[in-house]
Amino acid sequence: MTTSYWTRRWARTLALSAAFGMAGGTFAMRTARAGEEDDLQRQIETQRSGVNDIERLDELHTAGDEIVLLKSWLDEAWSLRAKHEYDDVRAVLDRALGQAELIRQKIAASKLRAQADKREAALQETRHKIDVARKALADTTIKKKALEAANK
Repeated sequence: MTTSYWTRRWARTLALSAAFGMAGGTFAMRTARAGEEDDLQRQIETQRSGVNDIERLDELHTAGDEIVLLKSWLDEAWSLRAKHEYDDVRAVLDRALGQAELIRQKIAASKLRAQADKREAALQETRHKIDVARKALADTTIKKKALEAANK
């Protein structure tokens, strides 16, 4: 067995291992890509179900335009996922998360504003009752003094 025989055998082994290694790497890349696509799909579906929750929270209908915008962004993320543009999908999903938080804050603020308006109305009603009671008391005091003066 000559040196060239061992050299050729070693070169063939090296070439085969490199070929299998690259094929394995390609398979691993495809698996990672498929896993990434599934993960992004799951994130989009989770955010879509979150939109339904947000719509239920928006009892006062103060965030209608923002919800429509959020839904369009999630549709955009879905189409980008179908085109395998994963970096763009992540960017749109991050934007959608921020939009969802903005909507939640807006809904909370509108509920607090409605609660404050209700309390302000109750306060005005109570002040009106106090004013009426003070006027009645003043009138009664005047009548009492007039009766006491008449009885003397």
